[in-house]
Amino acid sequence: MSLRILLTNDDGWAAPGIRALEAGLRAAGHEVFTIAPAENQSGASARIGATGKLTVMRPDGHDNVWAVSGSPADSVIFGLSHVLSETPPDIVVSGANAGANAGQAVHFSGTVGAAVCATSFGVPAIAVSTDLAWDHAAELADFDTTTRVTVALFEWGTPADLVHEGTVLNVNVPAPGHERTPELAATQPDRLPMGRMGYSEGEGDGEFALTFAPGPPAEEGTDTAAVKSGLVSLSAVAVTGHLDDSVAAHLERVASADLTL
Repeated sequence: MSLRILLTNDDGWAAPGIRALEAGLRAAGHEVFTIAPAENQSGASARIGATGKLTVMRPDGHDNVWAVSGSPADSVIFGLSHVLSETPPDIVVSGANAGANAGQAVHFSGTVGAAVCATSFGVPAIAVSTDLAWDHAAELADFDTTTRVTVALFEWGTPADLVHEGTVLNVNVPAPGHERTPELAATQPDRLPMGRMGYSEGEGDGEFALTFAPGPPAEEGTDTAAVKSGLVSLSAVAVTGHLDDSVAAHLERVASADLTL
C-alpha cells in the first residue's frame, strides 16, 4: 500500500539519516513530503518557536522538500497546516536520527518531539533512530538497516496496525555492523538515568561546557538494553492517556511481524 508520508527530523533536512529514509520510502512507492528544520535542532523536544514566525525555503534540486527555520515541531505544524492541509498525510515519520532515542532521552529528543506533535494533531507518527555514537560523523550507509526496517514495517501493516492510538511508536535500530541479525523486540522505556549531565568551567571567562558521564547498566526488557544487544526496539511514548496492557499487547503483535529485510 502506498502511503502519503510527512517526513521530518531534528538533525536538519540535509542530514544523512533523513536523506536515507526519504530515498528508501520513495523507492518503495510511498509519496514523501520532507518538511524538516533548516539546521540541526537536536534536543529541541516538542518546542515551538517563541516568535510565531518562520522562514521556509525550497532547496534547489530537491522535489517535495521544505527547509523550515524552526524546530521539528514547527516543521510538523507547518506541514500539516500549509503543505498538506487539504490532503493530510497517512503518517508522520520522524528520523532517522543519528543516535538512539531510548529511555529518558525521549524527553529531550527533537526526533520524538516532532512525532509527539503530530500525534497531538491526530496524525499517527513514528520516531526512528539509529544507535550511533555522539561523536560519530554519520553517513548515508549508517542508515541502511534503519531504512530497511522502516520500509518493511510499512509493507507489513497500515499506520493503524503500527501505531497504537494516543501513542508514538518509538523505533531504535542497533548500530551498523552489529553481529546480531536485526529482529524486533517489544520493550519498555528504560526508567534508569541515561547518564549524568552537567556543565564544567570552560577556558573563557564565564564559559561552561556540557559534560556527560554514562549511566548505570540498562534494565532487561527495556529499549536501551534491547538496542545495545542488537535488537530493534519498539516502544511506545504516551501522548494522550497511559501506557496500559493494551499498548503492551499491541507492541508484542508488531514485534512478532514477519519482516523481509
